[in-house]
Amino acid sequence: MTRLLAGFTMFLASAVPAVAQTADHPRVEFFAGYSLLPANGDDFPRATSHGVQIGAQGNVNRWFGVFGEVAVHKSTATDLGPSFAGQVARTTVTQWLVGPRFTARGDRVNVFGHALFGTSKGDAGAGFEGFSDSGVTFGGGGGVDVAVNRRFAVRGQFDLIGSFADIVEGNSRLFLGGVLRF
Repeated sequence: MTRLLAGFTMFLASAVPAVAQTADHPRVEFFAGYSLLPANGDDFPRATSHGVQIGAQGNVNRWFGVFGEVAVHKSTATDLGPSFAGQVARTTVTQWLVGPRFTARGDRVNVFGHALFGTSKGDAGAGFEGFSDSGVTFGGGGGVDVAVNRRFAVRGQFDLIGSFADIVEGNSRLFLGGVLRF
């Protein structure tokens, strides 16, 4: 049994370099960074929100992958008009999104486009419970990865997001962060 286990371990160890040598794209990518969710008049009482976005992507081949991400944005709004004089809205928007991603890979620069499907939850905070809601979320976007080295890249991304959650109805979203590739 020990010899069988040792043989299997040696087989796996020898297979890893072979996979690494033949792969022309990363199998898995993890990304994280700063995210900006601008607000418009339809997003009351939410102001432009700042936050983080993290996710992972599994690449099926050189040009197609499936990803999932979570984004959390927070804002504080104080100038809410005469009906809300002196009140402060501390909002949190959380998005859980998945979708397909299509990538054109170059030596140092990758350009990608994707579709987004999932849900958003908006919490407007104490005193604004009537504005808190959640709903189906969808959208699309794209971005650019610039390789720093074989395992790390810098990513810029822009998304257009629509949602049935009133607090984040129709917005753009900007992301700047890092990507780890394996």
